[in-house]
Amino acid sequence: MTSLDPVRPAAPLPLFYQSPTLLRIQEHAALGVRRAANFHFAAGAAALPLVASEFAFAGRSYPIVFANDDGAMPLAVTGMETGQNLFVDADGGWRTGTYIPGYVRRYPFIGMTAEAGGPTMLGIDVASDRVLPEGGADADLLFDAAGSATAAGQAAMALCDAYAGDHIRTQAFAQALKANGLLEERSAQVSYADAGKAVVQGFQVVNEAAFRALPGPVVVEFHAKGWLDLIVLHLASQLSWQLLLDAASARRQTPALNA
Repeated sequence: MTSLDPVRPAAPLPLFYQSPTLLRIQEHAALGVRRAANFHFAAGAAALPLVASEFAFAGRSYPIVFANDDGAMPLAVTGMETGQNLFVDADGGWRTGTYIPGYVRRYPFIGMTAEAGGPTMLGIDVASDRVLPEGGADADLLFDAAGSATAAGQAAMALCDAYAGDHIRTQAFAQALKANGLLEERSAQVSYADAGKAVVQGFQVVNEAAFRALPGPVVVEFHAKGWLDLIVLHLASQLSWQLLLDAASARRQTPALNA
C-alpha cells in the first residue's frame, strides 16, 4: 500500500533538499554546478509537486492529484509503490518523451525569502552532488570575476523566481477548490498481470458532480482566473493512471541484475 503523504515536502525542509543555502558572493565565488543533470535524487519520489502552469504538460504523463492536507497542493503521481519513481531509470535518466516537472528541473536551486512576501533570492542545496564548491571543467560558475551573476546564475534565478510566483497562484487555486467543497479523498487500486496488487492512497481529486453544481457566480470567477481550465486538465489527467500502471507492470517484468 502506497500513501502519497510521505513524499510531500516536510517541514522544515522541502522534498530533496538537505542543506539549502542562500548564495553569497563572499562565500560562493568559486562554486559551480555540474551541467549534466542526473535525476537519481528523485528516484524514490512516488509523487512530485506541481504548479498550475504545468498541468497541460504534466497531465499527458502523470495523473494529477491534490495532497490530502490543509494546503491541498497539486502533485504528479510518478509511482505505484512507496519509494519508487517509475520515470527515473537505474542510471538516473528521466523517461524519454515524458514531462519533467519544474520542481525536479529546478533542483538543486531554490528560491528563498528573508520574510513572507519579500523578494525571491537564489539559494542552492550545497549537499547536492551536482554542486562543486571549487567549480570544475564540467561545471558552470554562478558568479563571474566581478561578482556578478553569470548566465547560468541568471537562468537559475529566473527559473526560481517564476516558480515562486506560480506557486503562489497555485496556492490560491487549491484553496478555492477546498473552500468550494470540490475535493474528495480518493484511492487507486490496481491489479497486475502477475496477480500482484497495489493501492495508492493519501490524495484528493475534484468531485465531478460538485464541479458541475458550482453556482453561477463561482463559475464566472473560476473562468476569469483560468481555474476552470485547470480543473478540466486535472480531470483529463486521470486517464494517465493507465500509463502509470503500464510502466509499473513493465518494471515488475524486468529481471533484476545481480551485482
